[in-house]
Amino acid sequence: MARLDFDFHAQPARPGTPGIALALAGVAAVIWAWSALHAARATEAGLAVQIAAVEQARPHPAAKPATPSDDAAHAAQMRIAAQLEYSWQPAFDALAVARSRKVALISLDAIQAKSQLKLVGEARQLADAVHFIEVLQQQPGIRRAALTQHEIQAADPQHPVRFNILVELGP
Repeated sequence: MARLDFDFHAQPARPGTPGIALALAGVAAVIWAWSALHAARATEAGLAVQIAAVEQARPHPAAKPATPSDDAAHAAQMRIAAQLEYSWQPAFDALAVARSRKVALISLDAIQAKSQLKLVGEARQLADAVHFIEVLQQQPGIRRAALTQHEIQAADPQHPVRFNILVELGP
């Protein structure tokens, strides 16, 4: 009877040169696509800021009110119309680009008269919150982003950092 020699622990086959070349080409394609996506988002946010500036600079026809009571009503209508015409899209685009899995936004308070956003968020570490602010500061349409307050939530077992950010919008 012939002797059978079984090798139950065979060496794995190593990838060849074409396989390594394909893997490197795939990694390069993913990096290029990611950078192109980031550049496209930044361009889109910049164009949104320009569109908002053009819309705000557009002259609005104003008619003179007939009586003083109509003057107050007209002023209220103009104030409401200005609020409705204000474009928040550049700010939302900037927040979308700056978002991170390490930061959770809890609330957003928009102040149209001052072109500001007040954000409240939580992060596991203060460094994550600072990184979020730095990325937000670099977005088009954001004039300034500043950390105004932070505190460690001692009652929570994970001890997250709750922070407040003041974002000034502008070109």
